[in-house]
Amino acid sequence: MNSMESIYLRLERDGYPMDVAGIYLLEATPEGPLPFDDIRAIFSQRMADSPVANRMVAHAPLGIGEDRWTQADAVDFDAHVRHRVVPAPGDLPAMLATALEVSAEPLDRGRPLWQAWYLTGLADGRAALVLRLHHAVIDGMGMIALQQVLLDDEPTPVLRDREPSPVAGREYPSLARRALLEIPSRLVANTVATQRLLGRLAATVPQLVASSAQLLTGAADQGGARAGSPGAASIRLPGYLPSLTDAPPVTLFNQHVSDPLKSMAVTTLPFEQVQSVRRIVPGATVNDVLLALVTGAMRDYLAAQGDLPDGPIRTTCPVNVRTGGGGAQGNHITTMWVELPVHLGDPIDRLAAVRTSSAAAKEDLPRSTAEWESLADIGDLLLPGIVTAAMAFAGTKAFGLFPPTQNLTVSTLAGPRQPLYLATRRITNTFLRGIICPPIHLFIAAITYDQDVNVTITTVRQLCPNPQALADGLRVELDRLLAAVPRSDA
Repeated sequence: MNSMESIYLRLERDGYPMDVAGIYLLEATPEGPLPFDDIRAIFSQRMADSPVANRMVAHAPLGIGEDRWTQADAVDFDAHVRHRVVPAPGDLPAMLATALEVSAEPLDRGRPLWQAWYLTGLADGRAALVLRLHHAVIDGMGMIALQQVLLDDEPTPVLRDREPSPVAGREYPSLARRALLEIPSRLVANTVATQRLLGRLAATVPQLVASSAQLLTGAADQGGARAGSPGAASIRLPGYLPSLTDAPPVTLFNQHVSDPLKSMAVTTLPFEQVQSVRRIVPGATVNDVLLALVTGAMRDYLAAQGDLPDGPIRTTCPVNVRTGGGGAQGNHITTMWVELPVHLGDPIDRLAAVRTSSAAAKEDLPRSTAEWESLADIGDLLLPGIVTAAMAFAGTKAFGLFPPTQNLTVSTLAGPRQPLYLATRRITNTFLRGIICPPIHLFIAAITYDQDVNVTITTVRQLCPNPQALADGLRVELDRLLAAVPRSDA
């Protein structure tokens, strides 16, 4: 288990699960939804082909060694594959509320860290599959890859008489043996991590000293200009640390919450329209357009709440760093920080500014990657209990005294551009319930699938009881930008 995977486990607490949950809407047919026995058969026959099927946590001996991955020699599919009927009226909001309900608490650490819920009872005859996988086990692109195991490119009948595929487990040493072997190895790992941190610190200190001197000099020259104002130097800290000189504005999504109850909304945008908007700003990518849509929707929403800042807000964007195709399991991501110019009134100006910020963030990816590696080293050096306590403190009201590091997270995933099938049912939409990890209370996920971009807003009800307003704002911003596309390109 690498350090970031350990941190994902330590971030988790009651009410705040650290799993990604794919929501697959299945078409309605005259025959009605697939029987639940078929869903269970699909998982028992196919899931064994994925390395995450029986992957589970072997906890650190005495809480001092390291958590490791092991493989269970059996999977109780009755515990992992469940069924729920969506209550009346059985519409899309009721389905989303049910999806939130069945994924509200962390996955059982005593089992492999995945779970599937088959939701029926939708009024229009459709059904949905909610597939949960812990972020320590898999990231977003890994989840897309897992679809190749469970889903097909064409309708495929369920072979009900086929025997379940066996999973390959392995024996794991006893806690006593692990303690003898792993506690000394942890000391060695800590020594290596310390050397890396000291090396990075040695390279950073001169820059911090120079920046501090410039900051003081600039303040004196301007008669005491406040930190972060134009002309004042900015000391560059790792993005995950609060900064007194380079913090984004505080918005309603940065407030402390006492109730972890989530709210969720979705919308679907035609991919062709999103693609055409790129032509407005040379060099703009589909991701830039999606970030611009988020910017416009956030501007409208914050303005309606009387909370519109006079400067840009900041989002983190996970970035896939797999090489050579990578693998389905594990985490192969880093993060870039992008400014979203909600203070700009013109949608074209917003898209251009997002393009500039996104390009700068991509150029800065090596530094961002090094910052996250440093965080992983810190996680290696500290006892798990200390890290867990620090993560818990980040979700307290007292932590609000520190400047925010970001206002939201936006994840964009490139899914298949052709329809997929679960057995004989075509998947009409794929959505992703994001991770809410205080003090960040807004996660926007956009997945390209078939001919559409499916967007999910995940937040907390206490701060945003009606996230559909945000989802609808994406469509409004897209229409604004489409109006600026030359007629021959529209």
